[in-house]
Amino acid sequence: MATEVALHNSTQALSLNDLSTELLALIFKQLRDIDTRALAMVRQISRRFEAITAPIQFDIICLNERIIAPQTETYFPRILRYMHSFTRHVEVRSDLDRVNTRRVLDRVRRLSSLRWRYVGAQPHSGFFSAPSDIISPHHIKINKVKLYIEDLPLKGFDSRSYDTYLRAIPASNLASLRMMSPTPPLTTHLESLKRLLLEARWVKTLYYNDRGQGTRFLFKGNECLPPFEELSLRSYDWNHSVDEVQKHWDFSRLQHLTLLNVPMFRFLSSVPFEKLRQLHTLHFEDFSAHIPDRRKEATRNLYVLIQQIKALHTLRITCHTDLFPICGLLRHADSLRVLGFRDYVGFSDERRHCPTMRVADLICLSRNLVNLHSLELDMDAGLCEPVLFLRALCKFPRLENLVLHTQTVLNPFDTLYGGVDLDYEASMEVFSTLVQGKQGLPWRNITINVGGWKPFMVRRISEAWREQNRCGIYAERCFVLERNRGNGEITVREEMGVGNHYG
Repeated sequence: MATEVALHNSTQALSLNDLSTELLALIFKQLRDIDTRALAMVRQISRRFEAITAPIQFDIICLNERIIAPQTETYFPRILRYMHSFTRHVEVRSDLDRVNTRRVLDRVRRLSSLRWRYVGAQPHSGFFSAPSDIISPHHIKINKVKLYIEDLPLKGFDSRSYDTYLRAIPASNLASLRMMSPTPPLTTHLESLKRLLLEARWVKTLYYNDRGQGTRFLFKGNECLPPFEELSLRSYDWNHSVDEVQKHWDFSRLQHLTLLNVPMFRFLSSVPFEKLRQLHTLHFEDFSAHIPDRRKEATRNLYVLIQQIKALHTLRITCHTDLFPICGLLRHADSLRVLGFRDYVGFSDERRHCPTMRVADLICLSRNLVNLHSLELDMDAGLCEPVLFLRALCKFPRLENLVLHTQTVLNPFDTLYGGVDLDYEASMEVFSTLVQGKQGLPWRNITINVGGWKPFMVRRISEAWREQNRCGIYAERCFVLERNRGNGEITVREEMGVGNHYG
């Protein structure tokens, strides 16, 4: 009895302050990810907590007008001291005053990375700070601070301004470059960007973002781009020969490859597949409207490539799905976590049927892709038995996120009475079947994309559909079911896009 009382009193006496410094640091790091304000309050409890939380709270700082203002040194000197001592990662916008930003950064002794984001101010504006304006030679050469550039405008420069990017960005420290799509589209000169990349030998990530058909790099002599680990090209007019690829591109370290609106046949015909065997992520969406249709050959080549890759974690492709055997997917059964498998036809025209995976193949995938948690597929009700198709989707043991593309059930020549919403009713039936029949982990998110809906879209332009649109009836809809992680409650909503309207 005495032992039980002593144990009870000992348990009552325990407090957060009794934990080791290492354990408290782990707890406070998690608290930072959940609620930064709560972490700031913990810092005020005691000197011990302040000593533990300050390095955690000030490890990452996002600079703003208040922090860089000269008055901050007078009114909040302790905050700046913490930054100077503990901050390692800084985020900064291009529209902040360059002088004040440089003054603050110069005093950050442990600076390890700088994330610079372009927000719209022009270089001739009084408030515009390029990375080279705000980072000191000491940080560049001694600390070797890594630069992460986001939303950099993709612009065409004439021959007198080819070194514009090089002057603005210290190439030797560039680790990641993410471009913003240009206005107007179809950039014709990429010399300035190419020069920056040729000098940036340690850059690991490139997100190139153009519009429409796009353009491409023009190489000279022995110029060779650095070995990217992550490469994303949007609207890049790939037309490099096998010799050009071998001489000017280095895929030896590439792990993540995304090609959106890129001529897939040209790419697959010029890049040696053995250079891509180490890929973990592959995302292909073809764009070849301006060249002869080689999509069937591209699909066959894509299948061969995927068969040669060691272990894909993420695969998103748009192809001729009826020409792509599912053994190409089964090749990555153990590693695949995310799969998007869509057909070129899609659902933008209700007069065409979209090729749909056979139910037997879908069941085979559900038995083998046991680690898959996200899936995107087409389901044309005219080419399958929808109930059986949906039941097969329910068999994936770890599948939690589903995007299902379907066709509208509306006929533009029919007249609807009584406010009947046929696409809504059909989508609710799909939700019901999926939720009730799910095996393994429950659904977290289901999206039903009807009629080729997009956040920004051009709606059907036939006169019959224009008349329906004038009445507020659309073929393109999007319905989303979500499950609350905390209480498990399910909610359903409709996503509203922006499209052309006819008055």
